[in-house]
Order: sequence, then structure tokens, then C-alpha cells
Amino acid sequence: MKRKLLTFLFLLVCVCCYNIHATHIVGGELNYKYLGGDNYEIRLTVYRDCYVGIPPFDNPASVGIFDNNNNLLQTLNMTFRGLDTLPPTINDPCTIPPLDFCYEVTTYIDTIYLAPRVGGYQISYQRCCRNQNILNIVNPECVGATYYATIPGSEVVAVNSNPVIKNWPPPFICVDKPWIFDDSAIDYDGDSLVYELFTPYEGLTASCPIVGPFSPAATTCPNVVPICPTVPVSPPFTSIVWSSPYSINDMLGGVPMQINSSTGIVTATPNLQGYFVIGIKVKEYRNGVFLSETKRDFQLIVKPCPQVVVAAAQVPQAICGTNTATFQNNSTGSSGLSFNWYFGDPTTNADTSHVTSPSYTYPGTGNYSVTLVAYVSNKPLCNDTVNTTVGISEPFDASFTFTPIPCSDNIVEFQGMAHYPPGTNPNWTWNFGDGSNSNEQNPTHTFPSGGSFPVFVIAEIPNSINCWDTLAAQTIDIVSNPELYIPNTFTPNGDGFNDVFKVRGPMFSIYYFAVYNRWGQLMFETTDPTQGWDGNFKGKPSDPGVFGYYVKAKCSEASEEIFKKGNVTLIR
Repeated sequence: MKRKLLTFLFLLVCVCCYNIHATHIVGGELNYKYLGGDNYEIRLTVYRDCYVGIPPFDNPASVGIFDNNNNLLQTLNMTFRGLDTLPPTINDPCTIPPLDFCYEVTTYIDTIYLAPRVGGYQISYQRCCRNQNILNIVNPECVGATYYATIPGSEVVAVNSNPVIKNWPPPFICVDKPWIFDDSAIDYDGDSLVYELFTPYEGLTASCPIVGPFSPAATTCPNVVPICPTVPVSPPFTSIVWSSPYSINDMLGGVPMQINSSTGIVTATPNLQGYFVIGIKVKEYRNGVFLSETKRDFQLIVKPCPQVVVAAAQVPQAICGTNTATFQNNSTGSSGLSFNWYFGDPTTNADTSHVTSPSYTYPGTGNYSVTLVAYVSNKPLCNDTVNTTVGISEPFDASFTFTPIPCSDNIVEFQGMAHYPPGTNPNWTWNFGDGSNSNEQNPTHTFPSGGSFPVFVIAEIPNSINCWDTLAAQTIDIVSNPELYIPNTFTPNGDGFNDVFKVRGPMFSIYYFAVYNRWGQLMFETTDPTQGWDGNFKGKPSDPGVFGYYVKAKCSEASEEIFKKGNVTLIR
């Protein structure tokens, strides 16, 4: 009586714990082994998450024994024998195992007498619930698990033990990396084995997570039952519902998981991180007759897997005006990293270094292939190599030109030019002197009004050394009035004011300006609207006096011609 009371109190504590939405089921399977004299060893293996799982392992674990008509024959209460914690390991010496998870495992073992029976027996254990973070099934926090096996009837075979899968999968695998796992089994009777994927079963519900005389607990899950089971629930069992786009043919995403039907080798390359439910079964045949199968239901975590060694080198996109390059080593991994640098200098065999972040002076301009090998001396198979290219170039040189659009409303076209290494692309920063900026190489800008504007530009190759140039300001005169303005005097005395006699007005596409002396001799002519007469003739200053001029201009071939003529006085 006292033992029954303690068992009841333990189960009550488990239910109360579960009501705060703890989950813990990770996986499990049922095996039986014929011992002789119609006695069978029943072995139930259960895995739980010891970080997010509040309920402990069941003690006892209620295993149901059913006939082939789904009638409960008896309940086998299996005693908890202790647990082990799985180490966070993976079969890859070059991978650093993550430490942010914890799995525990227990195996219940008991012996039961089962007389030969037509139709055989069904064995099951149920629990709730699974990890709420699972991605590939619907409502994982509301779904339990069923671990199930069958013993064939006496009309099929007299003696049988079901297959035992040799290896439990690792608790995690690596995202974006091929996974190969041996899920093969042994069979004590030497039967033929066939391997398949299968859709796991649901189990008990969140409202009644264990077998016992309890009232259903409050829960937000949709599968609330009106009465909690006091004995193991009878077959048949409902399969879990895959969450789209997952299915029995694609349980992980990425390259779909497959199993070799003959060898039991599982392969997959998952491309998503997360928690996933996986189902694998082993079917046994004797002389071509199906006997039974072992169903394995387990949770697989897909995580990023840091490598023991990851080689990474950062070099400038370009180096201008110097032949010396400095390399930044961004390699990561375990302690004790060592490095071999190969700088790709074809003129010598001494272009190597073991320094973490070395510098090297190249013989001249050009592109050089650089190799970095990172390694740990006690793990020679985990070396990692990265290749990159460094470009050595002549000094960076930039310039710009501008062209006012003829007769436009203060529009000027700019063109940035630079001598820079092949394969690179400079960034341009323009300041137009009117509060406006541009990052285009060849911008077109509309000035707000007429006037003089100092324009300057900076050209720079990002992630480079010495590959930049700042161009001093050029003053651009913008004339907004489309009318021509022609002064009547000028004083070419070199004081910087009114030294040149020129026409001021819009930029014309067709233009001619000429100056004559009083005898009709041509003193100056130009077709450039930006040019004017400086008062010299054949390299010598002209005498003061009155000179005649005329100007012809058109905005385009199709526009009306403007013609003006008059006199100007040269004063010295």
C-alpha cells in the first residue's frame, strides 16, 4: 500500500510539472529478446532533453501488452534504473562540438512470460510531450510519442527477437554539411533486414501526459481528452502530422534524408538549423516471410558546427604607389594555431612567412596570388587553406572635366577620370559648391542660380592603400541670363580684375567671337565661349585705343542665330 501511494505521488508531481508546459521527449525504441521457455526480455530505451525537460523519467514506465485485436492483456510496470548523460560529441575530429544542449538516456529492462498466441502480441509505451522548438511537425509541444514493437504469432514463427539497431544517432549534426550515419541493426535470429523511413506515432496528450488516475490538466493544445487513461492506450496509434514542406520523403530540408534499404546507411545534407523529428524502422524477414519491425523515433538537432581550424586572410583590394602589402589574419579555431604564408612572388622562393599578420614587399606592379595555411600541429587532418589576390599598382591619379549644356537652365555635365588598378572601382564624392553632392562618377548637376561655384571631388578605392586622390576646387561660372553681356572697356594690367575682354552669357554649341583694330586687322578670334582677348597681339601688348568686335552664337543648328557687334576700349 505504501509503495502504491509513493508511486501515485510521483506521478502527480510529474503531471504538475508538465502543466507549466515543459517538454522533454527526445526519442526512444522498444526491443524484445526471446530468452527461452516463452520468456522475453523487454528493453525500453528513452531519451530526454535535460535542459528544457522538467518532468523526470517515468518510474515506473507503463508498457502495455496487447493482443492482435488491440485488447490490453496486461501492463508491465518497468522500474527506473538510473540515467546517463550523452556527451556532446560528433564523429569529426575537425569540428568543435556545441555545448548548449544536454541529452539524458535511460533503459528500462524487465522479463515477462508470454505464452505462444495466434496473432502474436503488440507492445507499446506512450508519453507526452515533444520539444516545442521542433520545426517539421504540427503542434510539437502538444504531441507525444509512442514506442512500439510486435511479436509475431505462433502460426508464423515459434521463436523470434526483433532487430536491435546498433548505434544511436548523434544528438546533433551540422548544417550545410553531408551527414552519413550507420543505422544498421543486428538480429539474434539471423533474419533478413530491410531498412525504411517511417512517420513516427503520436502519443499521450498535453492534458494527460502520463498514464494514471488523474483529471485532464488545463492546456491550450487542441487534442484535449475528457478522461485521462489509467492503463496503456490500445492500438492503433495515430501518426504525427508533418508541417509543410516536410514529409516522410523530406524530414530535414536541404538534400532530403535517405536510407539504404540494404545497409541501413542514412545520408542527408540539411540546410536549416533547428530541431527535427526523424523516424527509421527495420523490418525483419525469415525465408521471405515478414515477422516484425523495430521502429526508432528520435529528435535530431541541426546546428552550425565551428571548425577546429578556419583560415581567413584579409588583404587590401588594391595598393597604389607602394610595393609593400600588409596582411591581416582573421583565422579562427582552437588554441595553438600556426600559419604558413605564401606570397606568390615568382622571382624568389623566399616569399614565405610564419608570422600571424606579416608584411611583404613585392618586386613591382601586378597581381599576386597569396595563400594562407592555418593548422594545429596535433591535428594534421584539420588544416585549412585560403587563397586571395593582392594588386600592386602605380600611384592613383584622378581628374575631372565639366561641360555646361548649351543654353540650358544652369545644367553642367561632369566627368570623373582616374588611373586605377584593373578590377577595382573607385568611389566618387562630388561637392558642387552650392550645398549639393553626388556619388556618381559622371554626374549631371543643375545649379540653383548664376554665379561662381567652387567644385571639388574625392576619388577613392575602398579597402585599399594609398588609392585615393582629392582634387582641388575648380571655379565654375554659371550665367543664368540667356542674353549676352559684352563690356565696353577692359584693363589688361594683370591685377586679376577685368583683364580679359570676353563675352559673358550662356554656353553656346555654335560660337564665333572676333576683335579687330581700327584698320580692320584681326587681333583675336575664338570658337570657345569660355575664351577672351587678353589685349595682346602676336605676343606683344596692344596700344590703348578703341577696337571693334562681333560675335555670332547659336544654341543648336536648328535654333535662331544671335549676332552682336560693337566697340571696346582698351585702357592701360
